[in-house]
Amino acid sequence: MKRYPVYLILLVLAAVSCGSINNYLDPEGPRQDGDYACGDPRENAPDTVKVISYNVKYGKKVDIAIKELRTVPYLRLADIILLQEMDGEGVRIVADSLDLEYVYYPASIHKAHGKDFGNAVLSRWPIEDFRKVLLPYTKPTDDQKRIAVGATVVACNLRIRVFSVHTETFWMNYDKRLEQADSLVRAVSKDYSHIIIAGDFNTPFGKNVKDIEKTFTAHGFVRANSGVGWTARVLPFGLWKMELDHIFTKGFEVVAAGKFEEGQASDHVPLWTILKPLPPDSL
Repeated sequence: MKRYPVYLILLVLAAVSCGSINNYLDPEGPRQDGDYACGDPRENAPDTVKVISYNVKYGKKVDIAIKELRTVPYLRLADIILLQEMDGEGVRIVADSLDLEYVYYPASIHKAHGKDFGNAVLSRWPIEDFRKVLLPYTKPTDDQKRIAVGATVVACNLRIRVFSVHTETFWMNYDKRLEQADSLVRAVSKDYSHIIIAGDFNTPFGKNVKDIEKTFTAHGFVRANSGVGWTARVLPFGLWKMELDHIFTKGFEVVAAGKFEEGQASDHVPLWTILKPLPPDSL
């Protein structure tokens, strides 16, 4: 079997991906949101919050993702779910199937499937104050834009500012990718004491993970998934495993964190954490 050098493979991939893309540059939209939650009768703020981040590749295997989110012990009955690489209909189906409220913004129309490509915030509690954050720079090969989707989750008197983010891949200069993460942190209002920022940060190497963690630590965040390890299986044949996805928190104690290694809805696996809200006067 003939072997081709890595640089030749990358050149071919770059050639295939070249060409302009249709980005949604309006910070106000398009937006899709809905409420399928059954209501929450609680009178007090929750003792713990279960959060899941899941990059469902191109939103293709939504049915498998729903089955995992509904049946896997560590994933089921999540309070907040953050999704990436989704289209609006896929997000709506997830929200409807799991009885959640949701908000979704696409970043662009992706050339791989011709459908919207973006992020979503889903919650069993009410969500408000929706926001799309346009991350700086675009992908060099086709000018694709990346975004973060923000919302405030309201659980009784606990207000959690949440962002689902997807930064650019290695096609973009490394320093610019770090700037994307830093710009998002700086965009978070200081009015919130409890914050969750999670998603696909495209950090394939150990140095990348350390640098992205340093970026968030400098702003008082904790990486909840520290020590969990790889979160994505990539080429060839899924044998190369990378730590691409992260959950960063502020105002919480990390009770536990992990991943569902057997996840089959994507080349990424669902990442989860259980957080205990800290009282505001202790922050």
